[in-house]
Amino acid sequence: MSQKFKSIVLIYLSILGSGVFSVPLEADPKDPPNSITFVEGGVTKTFYRNPNVVAEFVDQKQAQDNQQNLQGKKGIKTGWNVRPTGKELFAKSSKSTTATKVTEVYSTAVGMGPHIVLPGILIVTFSSDQSHETLERIAKKHGVQIQNKFSLRLVSFQTEPGFVSLEKANGILSEPNVLEAYPDTAVEKSLK
Repeated sequence: MSQKFKSIVLIYLSILGSGVFSVPLEADPKDPPNSITFVEGGVTKTFYRNPNVVAEFVDQKQAQDNQQNLQGKKGIKTGWNVRPTGKELFAKSSKSTTATKVTEVYSTAVGMGPHIVLPGILIVTFSSDQSHETLERIAKKHGVQIQNKFSLRLVSFQTEPGFVSLEKANGILSEPNVLEAYPDTAVEKSLK
């Protein structure tokens, strides 16, 4: 290789390399946003992510196994359990073979309010009656599953938990005859 060709290649690689690093890096598209907003029943709702905690879904078998192994001392219940980010809900030795769902947690105000989880259920209201075939087409197009048909105009769909469910609801909202599509919420109850 000639010295001139090596210099040209080196300059080209330097320019190419600097161009790659001067472009701002975008966040992972699956990173949860700091806040989410949607309309439910004509009311705009905004929730704020709490990065200090996550929610983990525990099925009935996992909860029962935990009760037997630890005599119930840990307070783990069936359903969504809120835990500090980075802390395991179950000890490694008591981990079940069941895949767990873990998702971000929101609240009604920054740093305060009840813990709110988007469990992955979408509520969709249509302006006219929908056939089963139409619902199947919508489900397939948006990567969701029909969960319940409350009426020919009110249907729930199952999807992943978290903000992904809001993204799916927004996609379904663009379908013809859809009046409303929003993620269901699970609010942590505390007894005082």
